[in-house]
Amino acid sequence: MALNYSISMRSSNPTDPEAVKKAYAKAQIGSNVSLKTMSKRIASQTTVNRADVMAVLTALVDNIFEVLREGNQVDLGELGKLRLQISSEGAENAETFTSDYIKDVNIQFVPGEDLKNIFAGMEFTPVPTRDAVRKVLKAQKAGETTVDITPEKAGEDPLV
Repeated sequence: MALNYSISMRSSNPTDPEAVKKAYAKAQIGSNVSLKTMSKRIASQTTVNRADVMAVLTALVDNIFEVLREGNQVDLGELGKLRLQISSEGAENAETFTSDYIKDVNIQFVPGEDLKNIFAGMEFTPVPTRDAVRKVLKAQKAGETTVDITPEKAGEDPLV
């Protein structure tokens, strides 16, 4: 199984707008697999019906939210661990630091060993960007034989 990617021209230093742009790979995800679809897949592989699988997955999600809100880490075994991560501005010193300096809370996912290893030997397939595909389809519908993939907005990356 291969992972599709396109190429994106991005700054080699995001904090410096004048930095040289370099080509980077950008994963092109095929589709979104819903919780309902996952429950159907799991049900077809086990002796548990889809409704029961859906109930368990929904309870899992609810409990993950609750455990994270309590400030705990969720250990999902071979899948990995979930924990909260805080982003804040810096204060002059510890005495002046208050929770007002906290700007964001994110969920950090740390993959388990088995999950890390699934990428070993993975193949990668280059594909056109979504924007390029959109423009080709539009041109094709209009009966055009050439396609201009020049960015429409100033500063827009033509490869994304």
